[in-house]
Formats: sequence, structure tokens, C-alpha cells
Amino acid sequence: MTRARKTQTTDQRQRMTVTSGLKELKLLNKRITTRIEHLKAIRTRRSSTDVVAGVNKKDFEQAAREGMQAIQALLARRDAIKAEIVRSNAQSTVDIGGQQMTVAAAIERKRALEAQRRGRRRDEDFVPTQETLVAHLRSQYAQAITEEANLTAVMESEREMRVNAFLNQDRSKSSQKDSAALDTKAIEEAYRAANTPVIDDPLELLKKLEGLEEEVEVFASEVDRVLDEHNATTYIEVPASN
Repeated sequence: MTRARKTQTTDQRQRMTVTSGLKELKLLNKRITTRIEHLKAIRTRRSSTDVVAGVNKKDFEQAAREGMQAIQALLARRDAIKAEIVRSNAQSTVDIGGQQMTVAAAIERKRALEAQRRGRRRDEDFVPTQETLVAHLRSQYAQAITEEANLTAVMESEREMRVNAFLNQDRSKSSQKDSAALDTKAIEEAYRAANTPVIDDPLELLKKLEGLEEEVEVFASEVDRVLDEHNATTYIEVPASN
């Protein structure tokens, strides 16, 4: 039994894996860039001569036409492969960490995750994702914990000031020491009860973050493997190259 070739050509169509298509896209982009850089489509010369830099008018015009045709052919080939990959990615689904999504959605999420990890600033092309939500929730949770600690410190300082002020008022009343002690305790308890920081956490954010972060980690660890496997086994058809 012979193994199927990754690229097959019929009379008019060429069948290849997405992986092969992606590799050809990279090559085509390089070739197009080089062709464009080397294309000399117009020049200026003296009317007294047809030759510039050793190239006569006829050869120059032929080279310009052929160069442009070659670039247009490469662009058409690149666009055809790209269009088929985009179509395939929009139609094909993969399973990543138990989540079903199109290949296109997985690629977009992967790009957004990589951009966020690089610290790229938001712009009009910014795409909010699950990772964006996790980062936002994590920041808010940390801010709430910090604010709780700060408010607790302020409360304890104010409580101490209130107790000291109360004791200073009663220092001259030595016969009422036991009563003062009881009143001091009551003041502390009443102040703490009224001023102890409370975090309103209707979503139970810490638990929520644990689940969301695990999902993000699973996606990040599996997306490349799943996409590579998909690209290596999914075929597209493009116009056959000449």
C-alpha cells in the first residue's frame, strides 16, 4: 500500500494539505517581495539613445512586461491558496481542551493570546478574548485584596485613636477603671463591627478564576498541536500551478 502524496495535481486543480499550503504561502511571499524589488517598470533615458546601463529599449520593455506578469501570476497563486485556507479554517472544527471551535476561531484566539503576552497595546484591531477577561478579573481581584488590607490598616489606626481619646477623658476617674475597661472594649467592638472591610464577591471570583485560568492554560498548551495535526491532514484544492 502506498502512502498518499501530500500534494496531488489533476488537469485543472491541485490538492494539498493545509500545511503544504502554508509553506507555499511563505515561499510565495518571499518570491513576490523579491520580484517586486527587482522589477524595473519605468526608466528615463536620453532621446538620443535607446540604451541605458547596457539595456536597449526593446529588451527593457520585454523584461518589464515579463516581470509584471510573473508578479501578477505569483499574487494570483498566493491569493488562491490563501482563500482556500481561509475557507477551510472557517468550515473545519477542532477540539481544544474539550471545547469545539472552528480552526479560524482557534487561530484568532491564539494570535490574541500571543499579542497579550507580548504586552501589545490595544488598538482598533484589538480582539477581546477569554484571556482578556481573565486578566481583567485577576487585576480586579488583586485590587480588592489590596484595598481590603489598606482599609483594615486605616480602621485599626482610627480604632486605636478613638480608644486613646476615650481613655484620656477617663484618666482622672481612677475609681471607674473597671467601667472604663468595659467601655473601651465596647468601643473597639462597635467600631470594628461598623468599619471592618467587606468584599462583595457575588461571582466567587477566586473560584471562577481558577476555572478560567485552567481553561486558558489548556488552550495554550494544546492549540499548536491540534492546529498542526489539522493542517497536516486537511486538504484544499487550488488552481494547478503551471
